[in-house]
Amino acid sequence: MAVEKRYADVLLPLKLREPLSYRVPEGWNVLVGDWVQVPLRGHRVLGVVTRLCDSAPAGVSLSGIEVLAAQVDKPGVTGAEMAFWQDIADYYLCTPGEVFKAAYNTGLQRAVAQPSKPDSKRRKEPAIPDDYSLKTLSEAQETALSQVRKGFAAGKPVLLRGVTGSGKTEIYLHLTAEQLRQGRDVLYLVPEIAISKQLQQRLEAVFGNQLLVYHSQTTVPQRYRAIDTLRRNPTPRIVLGTRSAVFLPFRGLGLVVVDEEHDRSYKQDDMAPRYNGRDAALMLAARQGTAVILGSATPSCEALYNVQLRKFVLAELPQRYYGGGAPEVEVIDTLREQRLHNMEGSFSRKLLKEMAAVLEAGQQVMVFRSRRAYAPVVQCEACGEPVRCPHCNVTLSYHKFSNQLSCHYCGYHRPYSLRCPSCDEVALVERGAGTERIEEELQAAFPGRRIERFDADTTQRKTVQERMIRDFSAGRIDVLVGTQMVSKGFDFENLALVVLLNADSLFAVPDFRSDERAAQLIAQLTGRSGRRGGQGRIVIQTAQPGHPVIQRLLHPSGEPAADLLAERRQFNYPPFVRMISITVKDKYEGRVWNVSRLVREAAEAAGFTDIAGPFTPAVDVVAGEHIAECWIKMPRTRNLATIKRTFYDRIDRIEKDFKGRTAIIIDVDPL
Repeated sequence: MAVEKRYADVLLPLKLREPLSYRVPEGWNVLVGDWVQVPLRGHRVLGVVTRLCDSAPAGVSLSGIEVLAAQVDKPGVTGAEMAFWQDIADYYLCTPGEVFKAAYNTGLQRAVAQPSKPDSKRRKEPAIPDDYSLKTLSEAQETALSQVRKGFAAGKPVLLRGVTGSGKTEIYLHLTAEQLRQGRDVLYLVPEIAISKQLQQRLEAVFGNQLLVYHSQTTVPQRYRAIDTLRRNPTPRIVLGTRSAVFLPFRGLGLVVVDEEHDRSYKQDDMAPRYNGRDAALMLAARQGTAVILGSATPSCEALYNVQLRKFVLAELPQRYYGGGAPEVEVIDTLREQRLHNMEGSFSRKLLKEMAAVLEAGQQVMVFRSRRAYAPVVQCEACGEPVRCPHCNVTLSYHKFSNQLSCHYCGYHRPYSLRCPSCDEVALVERGAGTERIEEELQAAFPGRRIERFDADTTQRKTVQERMIRDFSAGRIDVLVGTQMVSKGFDFENLALVVLLNADSLFAVPDFRSDERAAQLIAQLTGRSGRRGGQGRIVIQTAQPGHPVIQRLLHPSGEPAADLLAERRQFNYPPFVRMISITVKDKYEGRVWNVSRLVREAAEAAGFTDIAGPFTPAVDVVAGEHIAECWIKMPRTRNLATIKRTFYDRIDRIEKDFKGRTAIIIDVDPL
């Protein structure tokens, strides 16, 4: 007769290095992976049983061990899921509890803890059709698909590099249909929720109710239903989601698609685990023996480096599906135009004429500006001081439509007044142009045309975001003004001209990745136009027409990223090394530097040798907290797991010594 296990280790969604031990009530049938509720500091907390044992933990009195509060009658967490959580925790230097919380946020935890209710709607199991309604592939797509299959047969991830409009999505759909027919699930990752809206309709048209959608704008019941469906239902599914979908409980995952693999939105950097969804997907696939395809028109340096190392297989789609040549690129030198008095506000007269011609032809224009608000800076003409945030070392941005000065770092805002807070003179003027001002200038230049703005200020409600995408797709918007959001994978049939204003702001970022990001963004914008066989066109306004990124665009030759990779190798930057960024924050500046020096000493003691800092970042005060940073470079060829874990242990001790008053943020592979 089996002996009942009397003690359970329970993983909680908290920043705890180890699970907590609890006593199992007599007669309970508890298994590893079961959901339980436990008492903790006067509250009940949801947890997962990770281990069962007969004896209490060493050194803990029996009276100090609390009793499990309740069992939760829901399908448990598998050993494979918990092992994946541990993989993420080990690589990104955080606790398994923090990964647990990323997989099951507060809303999902409540959904798990609630008693099951009878489903009033009898949900019909999706039928798997004999054949899906898929488009016939072109010759170029068939060739690329053959390359993809060869890569899968070799057991390697495949990088599908295809120019924008080449039909990468159709290849994903053919691969997905193959896996679903074989009874295996598919995970389809996209970097932004906005992209998923347009893609969802396309996937539903092919796969019907085999499609599950999972991202932060779906409701908690919808997300929990997706989790429950994958746990209980043997019918294969395709899941369309953003980065957090890697934590879903797949039972038979056959394929992972990472679309726009280069996109920085895959990286979570606001809380632990600070993971990259692309890299986490590769880790998940390696653990489950799953095929992976990563797609992009502008692959990341990391992906191309892995192709060079033959860790990835390269498949290519060099032609647009509907034909037509590469979009035409025109560069306008704004310094020259200003000298010739050919500028009207933010636009050259030549550009305005080209936009007018496109609109007269019944086609559409997209205008990109990397800054939102009306003006990024407000400055006093009397004393020269810009208006700064009282809590951050940054200038306030002027939002004209709300008449507010706002900080885009901490959220501080106040009504706009022309009176200078430094010298008290009525002499404030707006400098620069954000998307609000661009929209206003275009409305004056093209009266009667429908012009809308697509940025973080106007698309806070998902219904507005969906409506704008739908209206622009249907031709009901003539000119769409936006930030990075408009560059992401949208397919607009009637878009003939893309405009990039003030490209210089893309190059001015003090980051070794700035040229790579600028090149990717421009290429993505270029590819938004002329997607149905017409000649697309992009006009770039810049004061630096000779910049290497612009010149490589105008005169392409050889491997597009060869120069960038050569520079990274020369200066010893990723992907030739790995990096860890450590950010220290505290309201007291002296303590920030004291802790930062201890962080450097901890890195040296752990065995790291290439350490920069502590140093002051470009923005050194945010929300009243002073900031210092350290960077660690690590060789890729060395097994770093032990050194990283030793370093994390030392950082944990420093945090405990300072009783959590100083925040130490570890970011592995920062973007």
